[in-house]
Amino acid sequence: MHGTGVARLAGVLAAAVLLAPVVAWAEADPDSSASSAGRSDVAASDQELSGSLGAELGGRVSPGGLYVGGAYLYQLSDRDWFDGGLSFTFGSGAAACFQDREGDTVCDHGVTDGFGGEVALGMRRYFPGQGRFTPYARVAVGLRLVSYGADDVSGLAIPLEAGGGVRAWISERVSIAGAAELRVGPAWFNSDLGSEPHLGLAIHAAAELRL
Repeated sequence: MHGTGVARLAGVLAAAVLLAPVVAWAEADPDSSASSAGRSDVAASDQELSGSLGAELGGRVSPGGLYVGGAYLYQLSDRDWFDGGLSFTFGSGAAACFQDREGDTVCDHGVTDGFGGEVALGMRRYFPGQGRFTPYARVAVGLRLVSYGADDVSGLAIPLEAGGGVRAWISERVSIAGAAELRVGPAWFNSDLGSEPHLGLAIHAAAELRL
């Protein structure tokens, strides 16, 4: 019941973050600039560094737990930025794999179990915002190592990622953001597990520095 409650709360928070760009875009002045670089109180630069901290929800053979990430952003156009990064998910190590009646290996880990380490390449698009707030959407593809040490289970996932968030400038070069993203894709494991679906939801806050 506790895990279900956490998952529901995370889903509500993720929906709010993901819908924020749409709402802000719909309410924004259509003649406003799409790039924060055009603001007089934001330093002009085509490069940024970002650090994130939050939580990820997984389950079965998708890791969940504490989420830590970093990204490098490079401006490609007024709205679009390259977004490449490295992230880690640290969950508990409880064993949860067993053999069913047919002799097949089955894993049923909780939403905050396991470890994941990922390299991802993607794009971020900013939309017109209001004041210091700028909504954005993000899509990426990742290469992810997944491990459950207590079960001696490890594998490789290739998730597609989609999400978004809203950031706010707090100084000429520094902004903070709230974001959520969904990971969906295939994964391949040892221990006779073979191919399995990979599904996770990450919710995190970020601090971003314009170089």
